[in-house]
Amino acid sequence: VIIEAIAPDGYSGEIKTLVGIDQEDKILGVRVIAHKETPGLGDYIEIDKSQWIKNFDFKSLDKLAEKQWAVKKDGGDFDYVSGATITSRAVVKSTYKCLLYSKENKKRLFAL
Repeated sequence: VIIEAIAPDGYSGEIKTLVGIDQEDKILGVRVIAHKETPGLGDYIEIDKSQWIKNFDFKSLDKLAEKQWAVKKDGGDFDYVSGATITSRAVVKSTYKCLLYSKENKKRLFAL
């Protein structure tokens, strides 16, 4: 399933993503589709600017405890770019919420 998510707490406003999740509640990929983050600093979340967004690939609620769904600066598992921590936090939080939503609504989302 692909979930469109909005992280409302980006540095410069909303960050819109698509999150692909399989039936085992594992992330297949996350891609940013719209944002207003600072060019040359916060735009590292774009796949064509850096590989950072691939840090979510194959992550799941089973592999990471809730407290690990944060940037390393906050004691979590995810890297961040110095000077753009707010951007990283927003995407990590939004992606985690997508996994929770998928797990809670699995039967409806994956109904054949």
